[in-house]
Amino acid sequence: ERILVAGRPDLSKCDNSISTSKYTLYSFLPVAIREQFRRVANVYFLVIGGIMAVGYYTTAYDSAISPWTTLGPLALVVSVSMAQEAAADVQRHRSDDKTNNHPCVVLRRGDELDEEGGQRDAHVL
Repeated sequence: ERILVAGRPDLSKCDNSISTSKYTLYSFLPVAIREQFRRVANVYFLVIGGIMAVGYYTTAYDSAISPWTTLGPLALVVSVSMAQEAAADVQRHRSDDKTNNHPCVVLRRGDELDEEGGQRDAHVL
């Protein structure tokens, strides 16, 4: 159970850090691939490449064109898009770190400072 008192922050639950990044090191690959295949065009070319692969590598039906003529460019486009997303997310991580480690002014209530024996001034962390 958590009891909140107005004007008294619960510092054990909140650290006021900013996080604008979309990915972590471990979640990048699955989340980025899911984001890429939310686009209808990428799903379309993946399905067409799969159908071409079935016809090319099995005896189900004949396929005159190699599936790699579709899957190769798709892999290139998806890889370049994911590299751009990774670069943008690294920049967001750096910006978050810069913002979260920036010195700030902490204003405290006068009665809190009297209890702690502190000065009635703004403290710079």
